Amino acid sequence: MCVEEESFPVVLFLFSLAPTVCFMIMWPTGDDDMYWGAIMALPFWAMATVHHVFTRPHKRQRLSTFVQVATASVGVWLMFFLIAGDPWHWEQGTFVVSSFCSLAPAFYGAFVAPERAVEEHRMAKISGSIMALPLCFMAIFPAFLVL
Repeated sequence: MCVEEESFPVVLFLFSLAPTVCFMIMWPTGDDDMYWGAIMALPFWAMATVHHVFTRPHKRQRLSTFVQVATASVGVWLMFFLIAGDPWHWEQGTFVVSSFCSLAPAFYGAFVAPERAVEEHRMAKISGSIMALPLCFMAIFPAFLVL
C-alpha cells in the first residue's frame, strides 16, 4: 500500500511566522507597535492552527508535538532567566540570544523529532512544531510567573 506524503503546510507556516517575527522584533527593541501587531496576528494563527488540526490526519501526533514544544519552551525560558537574571538589566545582545534560544524547541521538533518518527507521521510532527512557533516566544509569560 502506497502512503501519500502530506505536503508542507505553507499557509500554517506563514500564519505562525507572522506573530513570531513581531514578537522577536519587539523583544530586543521594546517597540510596542510590534507587540500589538503580534496580538492582532494571533487570532489568524489560532484559526489556521485549528483548521489544520481538524482537517488533516494524525491529530494525536500533531497535538503531542505541539504540547511538547510549548512545554519545552517554558523550560528554556526558565533556564535562561536563571542563568541571565531578570531582563531589566540585560544588554541588547542578551535579548537577541534569548529570543533565538526560545525557538530552539521548535527547531528540535521540526528537524530532529521527525527523523525518529514513523514515515507517515513525519509531516504531522513537523506541522506540530510549526504550530507552536508563536507559543515558543509567548512561553515567557508562564516563566515570568514562576520567577
